[in-house]
Amino acid sequence: MLARAAFPAFFLTLGGFILFLLVTLSVPIIQTIYLLQVRFDRSGTAGSTSLGANAGVFGLCYQGGQASFLGFDYSSNAACTDPHVGYTFDETFLGLDNSGLSRAVIKGLAGSLILNAIAAGFAGLSLIWSFFAWFCSSRGWEIFTFISLFFSVLSGWLAWALDLALALVARHRIEDASNDVLDARIGNGVWLALGGVVALTLALCFAGCGMFGRYGKDSWQRSHTGRGTY
Repeated sequence: MLARAAFPAFFLTLGGFILFLLVTLSVPIIQTIYLLQVRFDRSGTAGSTSLGANAGVFGLCYQGGQASFLGFDYSSNAACTDPHVGYTFDETFLGLDNSGLSRAVIKGLAGSLILNAIAAGFAGLSLIWSFFAWFCSSRGWEIFTFISLFFSVLSGWLAWALDLALALVARHRIEDASNDVLDARIGNGVWLALGGVVALTLALCFAGCGMFGRYGKDSWQRSHTGRGTY
């Protein structure tokens, strides 16, 4: 029998890896996932228009005409930056010049977001070890899984804490720099990262339990005997 504690660890590691991968591939690659949203709303008698930008791990996408007219919403992206580590904020897309907004956002977002990619990398490595631990019903692979998951959880919690802290700091600085003309909001990517690190933490608990389970000497030849974790 395959190790019983290894399968939940594998399943949860898979979920955590997917979530952190989605956060890493956020704006400008996956434009519906972002860590911070900046909006500039104009309201009129017939409807309202909204300009702004969405910030991800490796860049920005500027909203070039998100509008609401008579209850119908229309939106499009004016431009997206090329994916790279560290990016600048172009204030001209929001009609603001020399407001200090660029400096406020870059100091808050460009530097430490690479930790999301590092967490995704550790989670991917943990996924490989957890698969072998489950498939081979091996205590040795379970130990490798636990060690790898430990670093995944450590980097994951650090990445999420920085995502949240930097988004909150950037939101405060953006609103101050623009004299509350701009409205900054925490993006869905922050909560995806939270879900990912919680899944990895649960996987670490299962892997820790699996290390102390009962294993057969040769799981390939004795799989029919029903010996496995617990």
